[in-house]
Order: sequence, then structure tokens, then C-alpha cells
Amino acid sequence: MNIGRRGGIRTRTRAAGFAVLACCGLLVACAPIRGYPNDPEDTDATLTALAPYFNGIAEKDYLTTTDATLRIAKRNGIVFARLRGYDIAFADFEKRLYGDANAVTLGSDLVGLVLAGLTATTGNAATKSALGAASAGVIGAKSAIDKDLYYQKTIPALLAQMEADRLTAKLPIVAGLRLSDADYPLMQAYIDLDAYKNAGSIPAAINAVNKDAGNAKDKAAITIQRVSAKTQLQGIVSVREQLTTLTTDAQYLALAKAMQPFLADRSLQVRQLVKTIDPNGLRLSGNARKARQVINAWIDEDDVIPANQQQWLDAIAATGK
Repeated sequence: MNIGRRGGIRTRTRAAGFAVLACCGLLVACAPIRGYPNDPEDTDATLTALAPYFNGIAEKDYLTTTDATLRIAKRNGIVFARLRGYDIAFADFEKRLYGDANAVTLGSDLVGLVLAGLTATTGNAATKSALGAASAGVIGAKSAIDKDLYYQKTIPALLAQMEADRLTAKLPIVAGLRLSDADYPLMQAYIDLDAYKNAGSIPAAINAVNKDAGNAKDKAAITIQRVSAKTQLQGIVSVREQLTTLTTDAQYLALAKAMQPFLADRSLQVRQLVKTIDPNGLRLSGNARKARQVINAWIDEDDVIPANQQQWLDAIAATGK
């Protein structure tokens, strides 16, 4: 009788052990649910082909070119190649961020369910205890990963913020490529490209979310809701399209003076930016270079709500007459 009982216990324990091992195999073998179709492009090969634009070869060619038209073409080629490389890297990062989190979630959920079922149906107390502890460990580990590593509930919001930040960071690059090489040299483009690259990171997205949440206008009487990233981008593009109608230094100087009365109503961030670029107000006393720098930076950082956008459009229209 005791032999049969011991044999039954060993059988159940052995079966439970096999079940646990099967669950572990299920967790390891669980493929990430990426939510993206397979990319037919060999991105590794693409990045290899783009290497000359990152290792200094193309830059050396640009620096030794004296023809103004060719310098613009070479500058633009380097910028577009780097944009392509950064886009590939970000797309891979985005897929991994989704896929790895989903793999852990699905795998640990399935293992937790199996272990919980075994705990309920296994008769031996010691085996129940072991399976229960294993189930708790898996579920506890999943919870820790969700909270501390993958930001399971906040990943979509962070990715949306990263994409919005990348769009915003791309604006000065697109605008700069329309300028001559003298007005937008490659070294300046590198600064903007670095900002574009860094915009696609989790720390930057968290900082942006926190900053937006706590940001308010200095004047309590004016409540301005931050527009969506899409609306913000559309507003900036609209203003910049009109800005291209201004071609002379005199027009930029006039625009800087026309917008000056509105600066006091802008956010602290915009006012500090303008102060940093032109601490002595040279744009208001004939320095066209400072006027261009301030106008371009101000537009990119402005909250392009309808009222602000109209101020820009009216001032540009009046200046261009």
C-alpha cells in the first residue's frame, strides 16, 4: 500500500516536473509578437552602403569641393543618407521595443496559467507548494519587467512622443536644405541631425512628456492648450512656406521687428531661446544674420496655435510687400 502510494507520488511529481520544464520551454520558445510585416529590404546591407556618409569619406569630398552648386548637392546627399540611416535604426528599435515586451507578456502569461492549473490539480502538498511558488515567481517576474523595464502601459505613448519629437527635429533640417551652403553648412546640419537622432530615445520622450505636462504660460489670464504634434507640424510648415517668399536681409530685419511686440506673450522657453541667440538684440538694430537665426529658431519652438500662426502669416505678408 505504501509502495503504491510512494509510486503515485513519484509519478505525479515527475509529471509536474515535466510540465514545469515544458512551461519553461514554452516561455523560451515564445516568439515576439512584433505587429509589423517582414521588411523585404536588407537593412544591414543598406547601412553598409551608407557607411561612407558616416565615416568621413563623403564629408572629405564635400570639404574639398569649391563649386557652390556641387557643395549643396554633396551636403544634401550626406544629410539624406544620414537621415536614412537614423530612420532604419529607429524603425528597428521601435519593432524590438514592441516585440520584446509582447514576447515577455505572452510567454509569462501562458506559463503562469499552466502553473496555476497544475497547482490546483496536483494532489501532493509538496508539489502544490513548489508549483505555487514557481507560478508566483513567474507572475512576479513578469510584473517587475512590465513596470521597471518595458513600461508596458506607457510604451505606445512614449513611441508617439518619440515620433512627434522626430518630426519636430526634422523641420530645421528640411528648411536648412533649401538654403545655400553658406547659410546652412554641413557642420550646422550635423547639429540638427544629432538632435533628430536623439529625439528617438526613451529618455528624451519621458522628458518631453514631463515637460509638456508641467508647462504653462506665464500669464495666468491666457490658457493655451498645446496642439497635437500633427497640428503643430502643419502650422510650422505653413509658416515656413510663407517664409520662403522673403529673400532679402531687409525683409528678415523687418520681420524680426514686426514680431518683436508678440515675443512677450510667448512661452518662457521661446523667450529664453531668443535671448540666448541674440542677447543684445542685434536683430533689431540691423544685424540680418541674427534676424534670420532668431526667426528660424523661434518658428521651430513656437506653439503654433491659430492666433500665433496668424501673427506670423500677417507679419510675413506685410514684410513681403
